[in-house]
Amino acid sequence: MTRQTPLHSHLSALTSIQHSRDTSSPRIIMPSKTQKSLEALMAYIKQSKSRRTTILRGQGEPGHRAAPARGGNHDARIGSRIDTGEIVKKAGKEYRRYKFQLNSNAEDSTLKKKAAQDSHKVYSTADVEIKEARTPEEEEQAMRDFEEEMSKNLRE
Repeated sequence: MTRQTPLHSHLSALTSIQHSRDTSSPRIIMPSKTQKSLEALMAYIKQSKSRRTTILRGQGEPGHRAAPARGGNHDARIGSRIDTGEIVKKAGKEYRRYKFQLNSNAEDSTLKKKAAQDSHKVYSTADVEIKEARTPEEEEQAMRDFEEEMSKNLRE
């Protein structure tokens, strides 16, 4: 049995059948290309221990990329990126804010067009507590929280 991540649950809810006013013809609401790109980007980050570590330890300089690396086939294929944001304090703890943005070199024409309008537009943010060491369970939970917050905060 495949376990669903928070983003998968969110996307499943969005693709559920919703009935029109007369309830005689159901219509399906599909996830947007932006949502699909976010899902692909999260899968890309989770594939690599070093990518997860970069996010979970709050590494990087504000305004620079956390994932994927600039250039290469992932950048254009995924069509979006996570940029490193500022450090924010909450309840005495330090968090790194990450920003989800679209790439102007996206292969997908819809994403490319949106990025061309404003390549610095932030479509979502998520804050991750900065910690040098986590147990495997804490790491897994932190990644789930990161993905869930990015999905929940997604604005198009």
